[in-house]
Amino acid sequence: MSVSVVMPAKNAAAHIREAIESVLAQGSDVRELVIVDDGSTDDTVALVRGFGDRRIRLLTNDGAGVSAARNRGARTATGS
Repeated sequence: MSVSVVMPAKNAAAHIREAIESVLAQGSDVRELVIVDDGSTDDTVALVRGFGDRRIRLLTNDGAGVSAARNRGARTATGS
């Protein structure tokens, strides 16, 4: 089974690295980690891009809110 994990984020620079590492440490069942940045004004996007892991997909939203970000991620996810 391959799993997609959707993670909405906004101004999460203080915790995004730990969150990403936790998801990726779950093993080979994680097909992708879809992170939807919802208009961050901190270093969230730069930190996500710095990972360089092919399983991470970064999408950007314009600050529409956590529900819109989560829904967008779910629509683009390719795993279970």
